[in-house]
Amino acid sequence: MPREEFDCSPQDFPIGRPCWNDASFQTLLERHPKLQAMTDYLPSDLKTVIFEGQREIETLRSSYKDHGYGYFFYALTQVLKPTRCVEIGVLQGFSLLTVAAALRDNQWGYVHGFDLFEDYPYSYENYGDVLQRIKACGLQGWAQAHRADAFQVHEYFDSLDYLHVDISNNGDTYRQIFANWASKVGHVILLEGGSAARDRVEWMVKYEKPSIVSAIKEIARANQEWTITVLEPYPSLTVAIRSDSLAGLRIL
Repeated sequence: MPREEFDCSPQDFPIGRPCWNDASFQTLLERHPKLQAMTDYLPSDLKTVIFEGQREIETLRSSYKDHGYGYFFYALTQVLKPTRCVEIGVLQGFSLLTVAAALRDNQWGYVHGFDLFEDYPYSYENYGDVLQRIKACGLQGWAQAHRADAFQVHEYFDSLDYLHVDISNNGDTYRQIFANWASKVGHVILLEGGSAARDRVEWMVKYEKPSIVSAIKEIARANQEWTITVLEPYPSLTVAIRSDSLAGLRIL
């Protein structure tokens, strides 16, 4: 289905308001107090530049921009300091390049992005353009893009620290990702979606796609070693953290 920008922000949480101003972000911090360090990177508005190359990355198309999820990705990467990262669903590279910039600023780590690119029948970006964009941002030492089917990528990795999935997600996407990756990811799994409003987008309803909300409940029961929190602002983001993974985290 098309990976289009969504426009379903509730009136009490308008476009332009940072996702970290929502109560769901506070829930995340309460469940994982060490992530409080993320707030050092989260400004009061979405106009503040916090890293080199951010203005160029912010020109790319992404539904994540409306509520500042790019800041969230950067801050989370700064705090967790992952070494091995994977993103499935690249589009123009907004989140891939944001994470790569954070890895650069951490001075370690690498992110591999996977997408079908021109082989995807709906909204896509040209593979060559993404490769050129990585180079233009000076992030080729921290990121690379690859053409691959989303549900085969797990076969290429024995373990990693950070996984982000944004591939026209629905409930079955969530189920398959956890089945393929839960035993391989050491720190965090991020999946676009998770809110009730996201379940009601036009294409989810039209094509009768399985509910993400229902899938999360099922996954949480079956994977109790993971703590799952949904950041509610559109398009919403499911943050699954391995329950014991932050115990040894050193906050510098």
